[in-house]
Amino acid sequence: MIPTIDTTNTEFRNALDLIVRTRQSVFLTGKAGTGKSTFLKHLCEVVKKKYVVLAPTGIAAINANGSTIHSFFKLPFRPMLPDDPDLSLVNGRIFEFFKYKKDHKKLIQEVELIIIDEISMVRADMVDCIDRILRVYSNNMRTPFGGKQLVFVGDVFQLEPVVTSDSKDILNRFYPNPFFFSAKVFSEARLVPIEFTKIYRQSDQVFISILDKIRNGSVGAGELQALNTRYNPSFEPPESEMYITLATRRDNVDYINERRMAELPTPEFLSPGSIEGDFPESSLPTAKDLMLKEHAQVMFIRNDLQWPRRWVNGTLGTVSHIDEYDNVYVLLEDGREVLVDLETWRNYRYKYNEAEKKIEEEIIGTFTQLPLKAAWAITVHKSQGLTFSRVIVDFNGGVFAGGQAYVALSRCTSLEGMTLKKVINRSDVFVRPEILEFSRQFNNQQLIEKALKESDADYLYSQTVKLFDKGNFEECVDTFFKAIRARYDIEKPLSKRFLRKKLNIINELQQQNKLLIDKMLEQRKALHKYAEEYYLLGNECIVSYKDTRAGLANFKKALELDPVYVDAWVRMGVTYFDMKDFYQADICFNKAVELSPMLFKALYNRGKNRIAMEEYELAITDLSRASTIKPEHAFCHEYLAQAYSNIGSDEMAQKHLMIAREIRGIKDEEE
Repeated sequence: MIPTIDTTNTEFRNALDLIVRTRQSVFLTGKAGTGKSTFLKHLCEVVKKKYVVLAPTGIAAINANGSTIHSFFKLPFRPMLPDDPDLSLVNGRIFEFFKYKKDHKKLIQEVELIIIDEISMVRADMVDCIDRILRVYSNNMRTPFGGKQLVFVGDVFQLEPVVTSDSKDILNRFYPNPFFFSAKVFSEARLVPIEFTKIYRQSDQVFISILDKIRNGSVGAGELQALNTRYNPSFEPPESEMYITLATRRDNVDYINERRMAELPTPEFLSPGSIEGDFPESSLPTAKDLMLKEHAQVMFIRNDLQWPRRWVNGTLGTVSHIDEYDNVYVLLEDGREVLVDLETWRNYRYKYNEAEKKIEEEIIGTFTQLPLKAAWAITVHKSQGLTFSRVIVDFNGGVFAGGQAYVALSRCTSLEGMTLKKVINRSDVFVRPEILEFSRQFNNQQLIEKALKESDADYLYSQTVKLFDKGNFEECVDTFFKAIRARYDIEKPLSKRFLRKKLNIINELQQQNKLLIDKMLEQRKALHKYAEEYYLLGNECIVSYKDTRAGLANFKKALELDPVYVDAWVRMGVTYFDMKDFYQADICFNKAVELSPMLFKALYNRGKNRIAMEEYELAITDLSRASTIKPEHAFCHEYLAQAYSNIGSDEMAQKHLMIAREIRGIKDEEE
């Protein structure tokens, strides 16, 4: 489901235009609650470019369905200054240092759009290091970021980079401050900052105004006085209301959660989590082995997968009951009681699919656990992006980083829902002057329009070259004339040399293309023929000799020869399914559906497998599509009935059982 965005929001439209239509690098920012996360999800759904999503921390990467910056670029954790010897091309030093594998080099070359979330936590030297890597490995040393489009997402008024005292001394040699926007590359690359200003979290204009002044450091005595009307150091929340404490210190948060949990007289319940493959413990969204008690206050750490959603990331609740089957029930703030099922987080790694010329996400590990954590208290740092209706703000540990006060106070939906354990002083609210200076560039409409016009011209000239190289000469000429109308570059010496060179090789290029295509088709036919032999041999191993190991080996060999052989993907998935290896079966069926979205046996078998994986909503989607392809397939309707029954939709379950019974008198065979 594509996240819906506010189409009336001018800043959303400007940002989407710049990213989708151009190659302009953009900084997307905004106050708390302005929809940055929603926009990012929408962008990933609609953009047609080859993109990756990166984040500075493991948990942020998992939440964004991306990778960490360090794992993608293989960055060291020490500062990397522009004059670092390990970034030098002399004697191939940079290649020796990073040692990217061939497929990773190809990934860096082919990626068109790099989205970096939580950019406020990224240091300037990291941005310059990324710029250097992209220039070198894209073979484009003259263009910032090697010609790639960068989209930086985050609020510099909130969390800032973590810089140790040692690192600070090193960074001061090259940078006036550690913030990402101080990177040297931005002296060459024009960055267009767009600030989302419409607030969706709060509706009280007085409270919004106070938060705005705290954000930019202009808060006065009147605003502080209004805030401090919420000061109540002895406040103890009533049992009937769910308050969460936001504190700046981790030890304070741990103390509150451990004390409140220990005070509960109910027995402990341990929910054991499971890790499969590569999933670092530092990236776990909650405890691997989660300890809960009845009446414990908890927070949901992931949006509900069902629709309409029963909860979102940050929803508070109380564990109301844990039954003899270890089912955990949670009472939400709105009075509804919900059964909480185990959920699975996935750790992704990006890879480039040479055959299909696209970037794919490869699942390298999973973590399964209840989407909960004890939540009488949470650190200000971990609260970023969350929304609460009742908050206790505890600054007794001190405010020691710029933006902390703003992050904490802006989590609450209203001033009335907030209680302060300590009076907010002017000294608690501080903003770095360089951030204020940088923010003056936000939402410069003239800069946005100029970037759109310039980037449109750049894009058209770039497309002209690509179309020419592909041999699509008719469309190439049309695009070339559009480019000239956008910006007349035809008289430039570089353009003249390029045209002369390209025109001289048209005939030669066409002949080469024809020969290559003919040869490729012949090779593909031959490889498919050999692949069919291995496929049949695999079937024989399983059907006649019950040797699944040999059968799988033959299917894999068939797919090595012909990676788009759909029948082989399906048969290998069925074999894994019969072995109860549902995870591997899911990978195979996903590939089969990707290659042939309307193939009955691919959809049908994936639906069966998803029932086994207890992913009932997804199973219903697949089996419903399959039943439209083969409406008279009784087994398909029976599995649909099973899936509907598991989500409690008895009426739909009965409907499909009746259809299956009617079909039984006509047709009774399963593919």
